Amino acid sequence: MKRIVARCRHAVFVALGASLTCFQVPAQTPAPAEAVPETIEPADPQLIPEARDVLQSLRSVYGKKVVAAINGADGAQAVLAASGKEPVIVAFDLSGWNSPPWGESYNKTAQGAIDKAKAWHESGGIVSMQLHWIHPANPNGSAWRGAHGRKPASPPFEFEAALTPGTPQNEQLMRDLKGHADLLQQLAAAGIPVLWRPLHEIDGGWFWWTDMERPENTAALWRTMFDYFVNERGLHNLIWVYSASLRCGKGEEGISNIDLRKRFYPGDAYLDIAGIDVYPSEYIKIGKPQADSYPRHFQTMQALAPLKMIALCECEAVPNPDLMASEGPIWLYCLPWWGGGKRNPEDWIKATYAHDLLLTKERFFAQSSR
Repeated sequence: MKRIVARCRHAVFVALGASLTCFQVPAQTPAPAEAVPETIEPADPQLIPEARDVLQSLRSVYGKKVVAAINGADGAQAVLAASGKEPVIVAFDLSGWNSPPWGESYNKTAQGAIDKAKAWHESGGIVSMQLHWIHPANPNGSAWRGAHGRKPASPPFEFEAALTPGTPQNEQLMRDLKGHADLLQQLAAAGIPVLWRPLHEIDGGWFWWTDMERPENTAALWRTMFDYFVNERGLHNLIWVYSASLRCGKGEEGISNIDLRKRFYPGDAYLDIAGIDVYPSEYIKIGKPQADSYPRHFQTMQALAPLKMIALCECEAVPNPDLMASEGPIWLYCLPWWGGGKRNPEDWIKATYAHDLLLTKERFFAQSSR
């Protein structure tokens, strides 16, 4: 396949009817994948064999290839239509979105996500799940701190009260953890491994679970969920994926800001994969940093979690595979949020899915140790 972009550094889009801006970025040399142990010891010592197999298969290609991923069953269909090929990983949102939680509409939508996850697993793919967790004390709100669409803003989350057993806030928190664990139990009972990505964009500040004043509270919330899901509920099918945000704090320094990011981090013992959500969007004119986004964010995550595989957990489109291959970073997987449209055009999907660096479903299972 010929070089996709001639001189543009770490570009996402090519000339598909829109102008493309070139940036000059110094060559970056991310730390080697060899820093990650060849044999992964999972965060959950009782992780089921099927999930260990997935984790080890991902490790077997890490640093050599990039695993294809997409958000949603519709996204997977769009990829197939554009390229004739399928991603390996498809992500589903466990949240029913339709507030209030645990009402008829919420339960129906959340159960639909479980059913779609089962179907993707049965097709031979790997399931990922995230949770746009509605504020436990604001059932008519959303995961966002501020107003989101027609959903009202939420009050500040009372972390210390919520993490103290016996308080009303703790009862609200545990109600939600129980409800979502009940849903995930269906996948555990079926022996379906899940790349579980809770509290995503954990250090960004726009979701209620981010405590910018005392980040240790957010880390404690992660550990509380882990302890309840793993030790109390026995959900031993979950591969825990930590997902940082594009920026932690304000301004350009928020990209790295490793000292602040470390305060949100729950510890190596509580996760299996570290990742970040990066939407470098100069191309669609929404003003987020672009020039050296990918290498800088990759290196930031390696500084935060040097012994973990690093994934691009959310993005607009697969980054330029020629540049990933020649300069890095080579992510574990890249998961675009959209399939098709101006943010991930069909021509770009077709081009990237034909590239040798990107492992589609068929090629992944042929090349990995699974």
